[in-house]
Amino acid sequence: MIMLRELVFTFLIVKCLTFRATTPLIKNIQRGGRHFEGPHWSTTENALYWVDIGGQKVYKLDSQTNNITSRTIGYGPVSLVVSVKDNPNLILITVRSELYFLNWDAPECDSSLRLLSAVDLGLPDNRCNDGKVDAAGRLWFGTMGKEVKETVQPDQGTLYMMDSSNYVDPVPKVRPVTTSNGIAWTSDSKFMFYIDTPTRNIDVFDFDITNGSLRNRRTLFSFKANNVTGYPDGMTIDSDGNLWVACFNGWKVIKIDSRAGKLLEEHKLPVAKVTSVMWGGHDLSTLFVTTSREGLSQAELNIQLEAGSLYAIEGTGAKGLPENQFIFHDAANY
Repeated sequence: MIMLRELVFTFLIVKCLTFRATTPLIKNIQRGGRHFEGPHWSTTENALYWVDIGGQKVYKLDSQTNNITSRTIGYGPVSLVVSVKDNPNLILITVRSELYFLNWDAPECDSSLRLLSAVDLGLPDNRCNDGKVDAAGRLWFGTMGKEVKETVQPDQGTLYMMDSSNYVDPVPKVRPVTTSNGIAWTSDSKFMFYIDTPTRNIDVFDFDITNGSLRNRRTLFSFKANNVTGYPDGMTIDSDGNLWVACFNGWKVIKIDSRAGKLLEEHKLPVAKVTSVMWGGHDLSTLFVTTSREGLSQAELNIQLEAGSLYAIEGTGAKGLPENQFIFHDAANY
């Protein structure tokens, strides 16, 4: 009987230790943002970039020193940041509906921005939103219509594809969209996942990496059908092919099987407006999560003291894939 009790006790201790070892740890990395968005991990720099849309800033976290620096743009919402291949400290950002190169080491003034392109001409209330780079080095980015509080004018946006040959006139790939948001590809580049937020769906296309063509759009996962609260926002994919999706006004990040379209996990956060996700860290096992406090009442802010923070979730058991970088010939001298 004593031996049995000892075995049971040992089993419970092992189970508790296993539970603690596998329970994800959520860390607050940076507070005080207005509308943090668009995290991008630069493997070559071991650094995380992200933006504050309403604050009109770009941030950089150096993972070696844990030092965080920022650049104030100051004349429009900044919604996207990606690194440029073979050009450390050179990034591509969107401001309003324009795309610029920005050298992180340049003086902090407007002259440090080099205009690359502009889209949605004739639609002055539109602005760029989310975007990602595919395995061929092309930037896929979308726009959205006029925003009043959390309501966006429908069907005014477009998903564009831009590379070093068409940057003057990026190619429309999907239109109309209302709020172009998360994008991800499978590791073999055969499928592209896409979010137009108000639909509350995650769609999937057959994707041709050679020419960047999309076909056979269909819904992979419906928030409504799966009783998931909030709206799908930013999205990334892990090395097992599972999608991780930020749930805006949903207080969480969810994990979805990209083949079966099934909900696998939910990771709760202490804030409602979860905006985007990105894998990073030395082994790409840290899930960085951006959040927003934009539009929250004082009563809501009193409850959500950390709204507008950058979080890091560790210990999910998943890892990401190296983030693609934008390819542009002679970008440093553009």
